[in-house]
Amino acid sequence: MAFSALPAALPGLTDRESIADVLYRAVLAFDHGDDALLRSAVTDDVTAEMPGSPPTSGISALKTAVFDRVAFDLDTTHFLSNIRVSVESGASMAQVSCSALAQHVRKGKGFEPGPHRFTSGGMYLCDVVKDEPSGVWKIKTWKANIVWVDGDLAVMTGH
Repeated sequence: MAFSALPAALPGLTDRESIADVLYRAVLAFDHGDDALLRSAVTDDVTAEMPGSPPTSGISALKTAVFDRVAFDLDTTHFLSNIRVSVESGASMAQVSCSALAQHVRKGKGFEPGPHRFTSGGMYLCDVVKDEPSGVWKIKTWKANIVWVDGDLAVMTGH
């Protein structure tokens, strides 16, 4: 059975729900290797700071430095919780933070014992903007602060 993420636009969401949803779309894009979902979640000029990768500016740099490596070389599951949104009614910019747990496994090795796993926990802080005229919220800046790791770091570097 093939799995895929829901489409980018979900009807009936409030701004707060839509802002939380942009983070869900972003991490699901990594888990499903879904380029279209990633593009629905980040601006073309997105900046990202993620441990283990150089800071990036622009969606092409983000894809090269992080997305292509994680989405296509690994099997992943990302979990977000404790989402907090700061937005004023009618605003087109907001901030959102959350706790994040990211599980990474060498492609196809999830059921094999051994050093195939790397898990990290931390926080994300993002500035988001409302894309006009679509009304879809997108990440403009994405900062990851990893506070703990477990497993084999070589999983992340392809060794």
